[in-house]
Amino acid sequence: MDGLIREVAESRMHPIGTTAFLHHRFVEIHPFTDGNGRVARLLANLYMIAKDYPPVVIRTEDRGKYYKCLRSADAGDPVPFASFIAKSVDNSLTLYLSIFGGVDELVPLKELVRWVPYSQEYLSLLARRDSLDAVKIGGVWHSSRRVGERDLGT
Repeated sequence: MDGLIREVAESRMHPIGTTAFLHHRFVEIHPFTDGNGRVARLLANLYMIAKDYPPVVIRTEDRGKYYKCLRSADAGDPVPFASFIAKSVDNSLTLYLSIFGGVDELVPLKELVRWVPYSQEYLSLLARRDSLDAVKIGGVWHSSRRVGERDLGT
């Protein structure tokens, strides 16, 4: 644990990369008999907050992907887990920014079609491919008018 603390303190990586490293390495060390994942997520969020980022929310529907990416890191490939954490940060920021309303307010894609020249099905495809800044809430994709204007050229 002392080595992990030292590595995190001396890290020159982007804070999101360091967060992914901290999270994975803590789980790998496994210092407790129970609750290591919960503590790792808490430590990761405390680190993010200390670096002026919002806490990372790992949604229930992403749990399978979360474990798959952790297994990739266990096997020596940390990139999928770091990408998963980065996407989760993006989703968290999108949710927090949407609170302000207006063009940043999150709306279901079926409502976004009023402001963009594309169908809901096409927007959903873009969201699933990570080509549209969107977040899934309760099984429904949401995005904002600002994203439509910026990413879809409307």
